[in-house]
Amino acid sequence: QYVLSICLELPLLSNTEAQTPMPELPILERRNWLIHLHYIRKDYDTCKIAIKEQLHETQGMCEYAVYVQALILRLEGKIQESLELFQTCSILNPQSADNLKQVARSLFLLGKHKAAIEVYNEAAKLNQKDWVSTEPFPICSSLESFLGHSQT
Repeated sequence: QYVLSICLELPLLSNTEAQTPMPELPILERRNWLIHLHYIRKDYDTCKIAIKEQLHETQGMCEYAVYVQALILRLEGKIQESLELFQTCSILNPQSADNLKQVARSLFLLGKHKAAIEVYNEAAKLNQKDWVSTEPFPICSSLESFLGHSQT
């Protein structure tokens, strides 16, 4: 009864309001929800198809599609390719500390620890409240010390 009384109190939409279509998302973001859905479900093949379509429509300018494509490539062990895509994300959105952290992570996985530290420093400057930007420093620094040389 309570739910029914609440529903009865809601205003009715006029015919013009009910027929007004939902506004379309900008072309750059149109498929982000679909890409995200397939990615979190680990349906990477379908996700790649949605990414390909989104990047075709946006001429490669959709940061989110490039970002998820880079994540998938890294999961597949294609670290160098993922690094290049994360660098593209950083070009598309230079103020994103998250993009820089992903660049640094890929550099770290490639064994380029000194370069990773430099990029983590840049990410920390962009977002000083983010503890994740500073967490990898001890790991990278320890590896550098252990190896006894710097790799760039």
